[in-house]
Amino acid sequence: MRAPLARTSFAVLPTAARPVETIAGECRSWRFRPHFHAGDEVVDIHAGRARLRLPQSQLEVAAGDTVVVPAGTVHRFEPIDGSGWAFTSRFVPPATCKTPTERPFGARVKAMLIERATLHTDMEALARACAVSVGHLGRIFRRETGTGLHNFHVLLALHRAKALLRDQAGIAEAALDAGFYDQAHLNREFVRTFGMTPAAFRAGWSVAA
Repeated sequence: MRAPLARTSFAVLPTAARPVETIAGECRSWRFRPHFHAGDEVVDIHAGRARLRLPQSQLEVAAGDTVVVPAGTVHRFEPIDGSGWAFTSRFVPPATCKTPTERPFGARVKAMLIERATLHTDMEALARACAVSVGHLGRIFRRETGTGLHNFHVLLALHRAKALLRDQAGIAEAALDAGFYDQAHLNREFVRTFGMTPAAFRAGWSVAA
């Protein structure tokens, strides 16, 4: 039998300026997919050690550390050893007025991915539109963004789904509108990326409202 999917806890905290999303995970070997957030992620490590992988570098963090991942930066936390790690993440407006500068090639491909109605990435069509080979497209996109084309495409769809869920759209509706095959597909990708279900995320915003 497949082991239960690991889930974080999620809450939306009211503040004078705007609600703040928070994600907390108890001590375990968390390993998230490469992803990014719309706001700056302020991560407090409560126990254990973890490795933060960034597009051009990596950083080891341990209990007592606080690290800020700028908005729009593709990153990934992973365990250093079998002891696991515990954390709390808060998502706040970017410290600067803009997210990390996008290079022209990556920005162009991102714009084409945003326009796609489904999660069929179709690298050959994207490569033709950019007048490069599929291999060159994949290499330069990963170098500029820190992740592969299809993974980035899924992340864009997840952010579309999150926006709909914040507004209390139905989960099945959000899944289809964002380009996922069905609700189960959105559920799998959401848990893999954020450690929680779309239902937990929607419920957090429902309470905040």
